[in-house]
Amino acid sequence: MVGRHSNQLKTLLAGTRVFVEGPYGALTSQQAHHRSAVLIAGGVGITPLRALFETLPATDITLLYRASSQADLVLSEELNTIARQRHATVHYLTGHHRRGDADPLSAASLRRLLGDLRGHDIYLCGPPGMTASVRRALHELGVNDADIHEEAFTF
Repeated sequence: MVGRHSNQLKTLLAGTRVFVEGPYGALTSQQAHHRSAVLIAGGVGITPLRALFETLPATDITLLYRASSQADLVLSEELNTIARQRHATVHYLTGHHRRGDADPLSAASLRRLLGDLRGHDIYLCGPPGMTASVRRALHELGVNDADIHEEAFTF
């Protein structure tokens, strides 16, 4: 969740009735079309992708985890363990936001890091600006919309 709604949660009194929606099922193994998968997480978007990283039945799986700093990389020990157990790959992409090809999630950067992404399921979860930018990059790389599975943290 983002915005004022998240901040207001801490003001709720114990016992207050709330209604919660989602997630809506975009990030499940049932969405998979291919044996290869790339998971792209930004910030707290790592939470649902961590579970997929461990359980997705893909035979070739790579996780890209984008954060502003090393200190912001939560679950890295777990992710490293899962990667070793699954013979999978994890790339930690840290640093301030950059534009153009210097952005680690730009089309050029993704191509350099991962090669041809057509024929892969792409699971995407993170802040709206990041996911929109990654989606544009994936389209530039020729990835079909049907192969991009995204969960949003917005209302």
